[in-house]
Amino acid sequence: MSVRKEIYEILSNKLNTLNYFQIIDIYKGQFNDENANNINVFPAVYISIGNISYEEAVLDFVEGVAQVDVFVFFKKFEDTSVGANNQADSLAILSIMDTIVDELQGSYGSFFTELSQVSEEDLSFTYGKPVFKVSFSTNIIKKVEGVNYILN
Repeated sequence: MSVRKEIYEILSNKLNTLNYFQIIDIYKGQFNDENANNINVFPAVYISIGNISYEEAVLDFVEGVAQVDVFVFFKKFEDTSVGANNQADSLAILSIMDTIVDELQGSYGSFFTELSQVSEEDLSFTYGKPVFKVSFSTNIIKKVEGVNYILN
């Protein structure tokens, strides 16, 4: 199994157990500043596994560091002002974000160590709807086919 596949499968399965999201997908360029309005099923979560910086560790193994970003799209905030009729429903979005962090923090697999949250960003101004990005860091350990330097 690949490193990225393992990370995606473990995180998507954990997010799926929350029974909240209509879409859980790996980020494949579905959105950017210009086309984020093309996302029309909410709530949606996209997992992005960024660059992995590898260094050789010992024979047949490489170690690296990866950042995993989780983008969460909500349809819209309702009225969040004090005393609003649907304030509780609107503020529930913030609780969902806390639940996501609680669920994913510390996740690990065969290829990656425990995820550690490194940032949380509100991208609502960028996308014109409630969008949050939660970033995690993890260490990668991967076996590679080494070159046999033993000469006969």
